[in-house]
Amino acid sequence: MSSLYRLRAITRPHNLSPHRPLTRLSLTQPHPFRPSPTSPAQTNLSPPQKSYSTTTTSPENTQPQHQHRQQNNHHDQNQQSQNEPTPPFPPLHPLRLLLSYLKLLALAHLIWNNLLSLAPAQGPSMLATYPITGTWHLTSRLSRLGRNLSIGDIVTFTLPDRPSAIGVKRVIGLPGDYVLIGTPGPAADDALMLQVPEGHVYLVGDNLPASNDSRIFGPVPLGLIRGKVIASMEPSFTRGPFANFEWVRNPMKKTEPPTREEVLAARDLE
Repeated sequence: MSSLYRLRAITRPHNLSPHRPLTRLSLTQPHPFRPSPTSPAQTNLSPPQKSYSTTTTSPENTQPQHQHRQQNNHHDQNQQSQNEPTPPFPPLHPLRLLLSYLKLLALAHLIWNNLLSLAPAQGPSMLATYPITGTWHLTSRLSRLGRNLSIGDIVTFTLPDRPSAIGVKRVIGLPGDYVLIGTPGPAADDALMLQVPEGHVYLVGDNLPASNDSRIFGPVPLGLIRGKVIASMEPSFTRGPFANFEWVRNPMKKTEPPTREEVLAARDLE
């Protein structure tokens, strides 16, 4: 009775205040009237000394159970949302799809007219540089209207006598240069020279006997120049679209005039 009264007095103190935190008691010793299985039987009937450890629990460190349940439910909902398959993208509105196609066409038109263009060419005027048929020319539109041209460049232009046709010829004379009128050869000893007027270029094909060029219709205005040929290819079904792809290089390089010693040496050789 004394032990029970003592335990009741400890757990229910008279000076308990409602503002003080509650205490939780944990019994660290076995029952005082029951011997321990690992220790020999006690002959002394007096109860052993009991020690208690108290742990203070404050409302700040404790969380209600309903908060844990809410967190677990939220976690389960996240897992379910992750496991659910994502719905497919909704179809685009017809008006928005039409605007996308118009933007794509505008971009292609801008590139075609101001950056690069690709077109086939045929005819014997550029033999033996290019075959009669089957050649496609990649043209740089940055050189249209005669910008950044030099002697020896191959250009595409609109024919002055046939505005619906496009020709491919080589630049022989720039504005201010003197060129020979007619075909070079023994019959052209007394041929006249022509100075290319400003705003024009003199274009001639590599195959002179079969070329319709400036020898017939005169110098070509720079406004008719469509671009400079930078590459050529011969696409086919068996070898692919870029068969025989080759970058075009200018064979005519600007050289310095000969010195007096070189002229005298050439005369001595004659």
